[in-house]
Amino acid sequence: MSQFSIRNIREISNDPLTKFTNQIAKKLAKFTNKQETDKLENKEDIYSNGQDIDTVVKFHSLNSTKSFTSTPYYPPTEPDLDKVRVWLRGDNLGNTLNDISGFDNHGTLVGDPLITDGAPFDYGINTGGVKSLALTFNRPTSDLENAEYIKIPDSSDLQIAGLSTGISYFLRFRIKSLSTQGGQARTLLEKIDDTLIVDAVIVKVQSDGKLIVIIKDSGTEYKKETATSTITTNTVYDLWITYDISGNIIHVYINNVDKTLSDSSDTPNYQTDVSDYSLNIFRRGPGSGTAGYTYGDLYDFEVLREKVVSSTEVGYHYVNKWTLANIAFGQVMISNHWSAYSTPTSPASSSFSSTSFTTPSFTTTTSIGISYTSTSYTSTSYTA
Repeated sequence: MSQFSIRNIREISNDPLTKFTNQIAKKLAKFTNKQETDKLENKEDIYSNGQDIDTVVKFHSLNSTKSFTSTPYYPPTEPDLDKVRVWLRGDNLGNTLNDISGFDNHGTLVGDPLITDGAPFDYGINTGGVKSLALTFNRPTSDLENAEYIKIPDSSDLQIAGLSTGISYFLRFRIKSLSTQGGQARTLLEKIDDTLIVDAVIVKVQSDGKLIVIIKDSGTEYKKETATSTITTNTVYDLWITYDISGNIIHVYINNVDKTLSDSSDTPNYQTDVSDYSLNIFRRGPGSGTAGYTYGDLYDFEVLREKVVSSTEVGYHYVNKWTLANIAFGQVMISNHWSAYSTPTSPASSSFSSTSFTTPSFTTTTSIGISYTSTSYTSTSYTA
């Protein structure tokens, strides 16, 4: 009687490619069987962009926990094809972050950022599992540290030049290091509009936690800064920056607080390549070397042109998150819908007029001699 090892039935391979294929196959099978899974964009980019195995698997795992995916979440500044000119979300891998504002100001992902769990921030739209996603840039373990950022091509939608009302910027971010880099503060965003840098914007965080905003409009710089320790590491912030042409007024709102600002003496240190007018997120513009890159997470970025967001609107944006705890048992939530309700007032009885008619009484006899008599009745209708 011959003998054999049961291991010969299906021997586990140590080949890296086979292990990779098996791991992906398992995750993809799980992914396709979940009805509520988010629709993935640019699926091929997950692999073609050179992401490592852990990142690919993690991406599928994170997306498999999503709920309410058939109904997107929109804050009060939702895409309106008018004021919101760019809206990027840090929830996708690949070469491009799609602009969901409707103005096609798509962001190019440069380097090798990683998608990560955005906890503790919670959009409030998932029943369990991962509550938010973010992209991590310039992690110390990356081969492309200080070479990772988002670049949005120049557009009039993004420019300080030509404003008649004002502009608003929104970033939801978490910074992981405040230390200066090559003598430069960590840069959240920068854009110049022309070769002579007549119009520009730069926002950065100093090592002491000061947030500095510099807007250059028609050759004049308006520079403001917050108090020290306003920004700390490993904290998720909702940051609004508004610039009102009338009076050249800058406001900074952090987590729904209108911060007290002082005049800043900071030197902008704009990018050195004055031929590139793209908007850069988490670094200064091109030609700046490796100084001023931000090591941290990006959740959302928005630009509202010709719209100065008010403190009330900032508050709406900050608190308008779906929270399942606020929905009573047995009730449902309908998204993207609102209605105005009022209690109707009944008209006075004297305003009604009546109309009446009476049916006659009659007798019917069947063919076999049985008689039926119909009773007379009166019907009355009222018209207001």
